[in-house]
Amino acid sequence: MKNSFFVLLLVVFAGCQSTKIKNECYKVAPSSPELGSIGQSKSLFNLKNEFEERTLTKLENKIRLAIEVVPFNKKLNKIYTAKAKFNQNQSKINYVDSLPTKPELVTIRLQDVTGIVEELNAPHNASVFRLLVDTQKYKMVSGIAVSLTETEIAKIREADTYYLTQSLANKYGIDLYKLGKRINTLVINSNSVLGYQSSSFCWGISEKGNWYIADIAERNTSCKGKTYSKIKKKKKAKKLFDM
Repeated sequence: MKNSFFVLLLVVFAGCQSTKIKNECYKVAPSSPELGSIGQSKSLFNLKNEFEERTLTKLENKIRLAIEVVPFNKKLNKIYTAKAKFNQNQSKINYVDSLPTKPELVTIRLQDVTGIVEELNAPHNASVFRLLVDTQKYKMVSGIAVSLTETEIAKIREADTYYLTQSLANKYGIDLYKLGKRINTLVINSNSVLGYQSSSFCWGISEKGNWYIADIAERNTSCKGKTYSKIKKKKKAKKLFDM
Protein backbone atom coordinates (compact mmCIF):
# COMPACT_ATOMS: atom_id res chain seq x y z
CA MET A 1 0.00 0.00 0.00
CA LYS A 2 2.82 2.38 0.88
CA ASN A 3 4.60 1.69 -2.42
CA SER A 4 1.38 2.31 -4.36
CA PHE A 5 1.06 5.66 -2.61
CA PHE A 6 4.49 6.81 -3.77
CA VAL A 7 3.98 5.49 -7.32
CA LEU A 8 0.70 7.37 -7.69
CA LEU A 9 2.14 10.57 -6.33
CA LEU A 10 5.10 10.25 -8.67
CA VAL A 11 2.75 10.03 -11.65
CA VAL A 12 0.59 12.91 -10.48
CA PHE A 13 3.50 15.19 -9.61
CA ALA A 14 5.68 14.36 -12.62
CA GLY A 15 6.26 17.66 -14.38
CA CYS A 16 4.28 19.31 -11.61
CA GLN A 17 6.71 19.56 -8.72
CA SER A 18 5.42 23.05 -8.07
CA THR A 19 2.28 25.04 -8.69
CA LYS A 20 1.55 28.75 -8.93
CA ILE A 21 -0.97 30.49 -6.72
CA LYS A 22 -1.45 34.14 -7.64
CA ASN A 23 1.93 34.14 -9.42
CA GLU A 24 3.69 32.73 -6.35
CA CYS A 25 5.39 29.33 -6.73
CA TYR A 26 4.65 26.64 -4.12
CA LYS A 27 6.43 23.29 -3.95
CA VAL A 28 4.17 20.24 -3.91
CA ALA A 29 5.21 17.07 -2.09
CA PRO A 30 3.53 13.93 -0.67
CA SER A 31 3.71 15.47 2.80
CA SER A 32 4.06 19.10 3.74
CA PRO A 33 6.07 20.73 6.53
CA GLU A 34 4.97 23.19 9.17
CA LEU A 35 5.32 26.92 8.63
CA GLY A 36 8.54 28.13 10.29
CA SER A 37 10.13 24.69 10.46
CA ILE A 38 13.79 24.20 9.52
CA GLY A 39 15.15 21.28 7.52
CA GLN A 40 16.22 20.16 4.08
CA SER A 41 14.80 18.82 0.85
CA LYS A 42 15.42 15.18 0.13
CA SER A 43 15.12 13.12 -3.01
CA LEU A 44 12.07 10.88 -3.44
CA PHE A 45 11.97 9.07 -6.81
CA ASN A 46 13.73 12.14 -8.23
CA LEU A 47 11.02 14.30 -6.69
CA LYS A 48 13.10 16.75 -4.67
CA ASN A 49 10.32 18.64 -2.95
CA GLU A 50 9.98 16.31 0.04
CA PHE A 51 10.99 18.41 3.02
CA GLU A 52 12.58 16.71 6.03
CA GLU A 53 11.89 18.77 9.14
CA ARG A 54 14.71 18.86 11.68
CA THR A 55 13.78 21.58 14.18
CA LEU A 56 11.64 24.61 14.99
CA THR A 57 12.76 28.08 15.97
CA LYS A 58 11.88 28.92 19.58
CA LEU A 59 9.74 32.04 19.51
CA GLU A 60 9.72 34.38 22.48
CA ASN A 61 8.06 37.13 20.41
CA LYS A 62 5.22 36.97 17.92
CA ILE A 63 6.11 37.14 14.21
CA ARG A 64 3.95 39.11 11.77
CA LEU A 65 2.34 37.04 8.99
CA ALA A 66 0.78 37.87 5.64
CA ILE A 67 -2.41 35.89 4.97
CA GLU A 68 -4.53 35.84 1.82
CA VAL A 69 -7.65 33.89 0.85
CA VAL A 70 -7.79 32.66 -2.77
CA PRO A 71 -10.23 30.40 -4.68
CA PHE A 72 -9.42 26.83 -5.66
CA ASN A 73 -9.06 26.02 -9.34
CA LYS A 74 -9.10 22.76 -11.31
CA LYS A 75 -5.34 22.21 -11.16
CA LEU A 76 -5.08 22.82 -7.42
CA ASN A 77 -8.03 20.54 -6.78
CA LYS A 78 -6.42 17.74 -8.81
CA ILE A 79 -3.23 17.92 -6.76
CA TYR A 80 -5.07 18.16 -3.45
CA THR A 81 -7.35 15.23 -4.33
CA ALA A 82 -4.36 13.04 -5.25
CA LYS A 83 -2.83 13.67 -1.82
CA ALA A 84 -6.16 13.05 -0.05
CA LYS A 85 -6.54 9.51 -1.46
CA PHE A 86 -3.78 8.26 0.80
CA ASN A 87 -4.27 10.60 3.74
CA GLN A 88 -7.44 9.93 5.70
CA ASN A 89 -6.79 12.88 8.00
CA GLN A 90 -6.74 15.41 5.18
CA SER A 91 -9.79 17.66 5.12
CA LYS A 92 -12.18 17.08 2.21
CA ILE A 93 -12.82 19.70 -0.47
CA ASN A 94 -16.12 19.84 -2.36
CA TYR A 95 -14.94 21.30 -5.66
CA VAL A 96 -17.27 21.54 -8.68
CA ASP A 97 -15.75 23.37 -11.65
CA SER A 98 -19.12 24.36 -13.12
CA LEU A 99 -20.32 26.09 -9.96
CA PRO A 100 -19.55 29.82 -9.66
CA THR A 101 -18.69 29.60 -5.96
CA LYS A 102 -15.46 27.70 -5.41
CA PRO A 103 -13.85 26.37 -2.21
CA GLU A 104 -11.10 28.63 -0.91
CA LEU A 105 -7.44 28.18 -0.15
CA VAL A 106 -5.37 30.22 2.30
CA THR A 107 -1.78 31.29 1.71
CA ILE A 108 0.29 32.13 4.79
CA ARG A 109 3.84 33.49 4.70
CA LEU A 110 6.32 34.99 7.13
CA GLN A 111 6.29 38.77 6.74
CA ASP A 112 8.47 39.90 9.62
CA VAL A 113 11.85 38.61 8.41
CA THR A 114 13.70 40.85 10.86
CA GLY A 115 11.79 39.32 13.75
CA ILE A 116 12.66 35.76 12.70
CA VAL A 117 16.34 36.72 12.26
CA GLU A 118 16.45 38.24 15.76
CA GLU A 119 14.92 35.08 17.25
CA LEU A 120 17.45 32.84 15.49
CA ASN A 121 20.40 34.89 16.77
CA ALA A 122 19.05 35.05 20.34
CA PRO A 123 20.53 32.92 23.17
CA HIS A 124 17.35 30.85 23.52
CA ASN A 125 17.98 29.50 20.00
CA ALA A 126 21.65 28.65 20.53
CA SER A 127 21.11 24.98 19.65
CA VAL A 128 19.20 25.88 16.46
CA PHE A 129 21.89 28.39 15.50
CA ARG A 130 24.61 25.78 16.00
CA LEU A 131 22.71 23.33 13.79
CA LEU A 132 22.54 25.91 11.00
CA VAL A 133 26.25 26.68 11.36
CA ASP A 134 27.19 23.02 11.23
CA THR A 135 24.99 22.05 8.27
CA GLN A 136 25.00 25.16 6.03
CA LYS A 137 22.31 23.52 3.87
CA TYR A 138 19.13 23.80 5.90
CA LYS A 139 16.28 26.07 4.88
CA MET A 140 13.20 27.50 6.57
CA VAL A 141 9.60 26.97 5.46
CA SER A 142 8.58 30.58 4.92
CA GLY A 143 5.17 30.08 3.31
CA ILE A 144 2.39 27.52 2.97
CA ALA A 145 -0.83 27.09 1.00
CA VAL A 146 -3.42 25.36 3.17
CA SER A 147 -7.06 24.32 3.05
CA LEU A 148 -9.02 25.57 6.08
CA THR A 149 -12.63 25.18 7.15
CA GLU A 150 -15.21 27.84 6.32
CA THR A 151 -15.32 28.75 10.00
CA GLU A 152 -11.55 29.26 10.13
CA ILE A 153 -11.60 31.36 6.95
CA ALA A 154 -14.38 33.50 8.41
CA LYS A 155 -12.20 34.13 11.48
CA ILE A 156 -9.31 35.17 9.23
CA ARG A 157 -11.54 37.60 7.34
CA GLU A 158 -12.69 39.11 10.62
CA ALA A 159 -9.11 39.91 11.67
CA ASP A 160 -6.84 42.63 10.29
CA THR A 161 -3.44 41.44 11.59
CA TYR A 162 -1.88 37.98 11.98
CA TYR A 163 1.03 36.66 14.05
CA LEU A 164 2.89 33.38 14.37
CA THR A 165 3.25 32.51 18.06
CA GLN A 166 4.50 29.60 20.17
CA SER A 167 2.39 28.46 23.08
CA LEU A 168 3.88 24.98 23.50
CA ALA A 169 7.44 23.71 23.25
CA ASN A 170 7.09 22.32 19.72
CA LYS A 171 3.86 23.83 18.40
CA TYR A 172 3.01 27.08 16.67
CA GLY A 173 -0.29 28.88 16.52
CA ILE A 174 -1.60 31.84 14.53
CA ASP A 175 -3.00 34.67 16.62
CA LEU A 176 -5.65 36.78 14.90
CA TYR A 177 -5.88 40.44 15.88
CA LYS A 178 -8.40 43.15 15.16
CA LEU A 179 -7.79 46.78 16.10
CA GLY A 180 -4.84 45.71 18.24
CA LYS A 181 -6.70 43.05 20.24
CA ARG A 182 -6.41 39.29 19.89
CA ILE A 183 -9.75 37.82 18.84
CA ASN A 184 -8.86 34.22 17.90
CA THR A 185 -6.07 31.66 17.60
CA LEU A 186 -5.77 29.08 14.82
CA VAL A 187 -3.72 25.88 14.85
CA ILE A 188 -2.81 24.71 11.35
CA ASN A 189 -3.14 21.00 10.61
CA SER A 190 -0.21 19.97 8.40
CA ASN A 191 -2.44 17.35 6.76
CA SER A 192 -4.31 20.17 5.02
CA VAL A 193 -1.22 21.83 3.52
CA LEU A 194 -1.17 21.74 -0.29
CA GLY A 195 2.26 23.25 -0.90
CA TYR A 196 5.07 25.20 0.70
CA GLN A 197 7.77 27.79 0.06
CA SER A 198 11.27 27.61 1.51
CA SER A 199 13.87 30.32 2.11
CA SER A 200 17.64 30.20 2.61
CA PHE A 201 19.71 31.81 5.33
CA CYS A 202 22.14 34.65 4.64
CA TRP A 203 25.15 35.16 6.89
CA GLY A 204 26.94 38.31 7.99
CA ILE A 205 30.13 38.83 9.94
CA SER A 206 30.52 41.23 12.86
CA GLU A 207 33.43 43.59 13.50
CA LYS A 208 34.78 41.03 15.96
CA GLY A 209 34.77 38.36 13.26
CA ASN A 210 31.75 36.44 14.53
CA TRP A 211 29.23 35.07 12.05
CA TYR A 212 25.50 35.65 12.55
CA ILE A 213 22.29 35.19 10.57
CA ALA A 214 21.77 38.51 8.79
CA ASP A 215 18.82 37.84 6.49
CA ILE A 216 16.57 35.24 4.90
CA ALA A 217 16.54 35.01 1.10
CA GLU A 218 13.09 34.11 -0.16
CA ARG A 219 12.80 31.16 -2.52
CA ASN A 220 15.48 31.31 -5.25
CA THR A 221 16.73 34.84 -4.59
CA SER A 222 20.37 35.41 -3.69
CA CYS A 223 21.77 37.01 -0.55
CA LYS A 224 22.00 40.79 -0.77
CA GLY A 225 24.50 43.39 0.33
CA LYS A 226 27.33 42.20 2.54
CA THR A 227 25.71 38.87 3.32
CA TYR A 228 26.71 35.39 2.20
CA SER A 229 24.89 32.13 1.50
CA LYS A 230 27.59 30.19 3.36
CA ILE A 231 30.02 30.92 6.15
CA LYS A 232 33.49 31.47 4.75
CA LYS A 233 36.35 29.79 6.50
CA LYS A 234 39.11 32.02 7.78
CA LYS A 235 42.30 31.83 5.78
CA LYS A 236 45.27 30.57 7.75
CA ALA A 237 48.13 33.00 8.07
CA LYS A 238 51.11 32.10 5.90
CA LYS A 239 54.23 30.92 7.68
CA LEU A 240 57.33 33.08 7.46
CA PHE A 241 59.21 30.57 5.31
CA ASP A 242 56.34 30.66 2.75
CA MET A 243 56.64 34.44 2.37
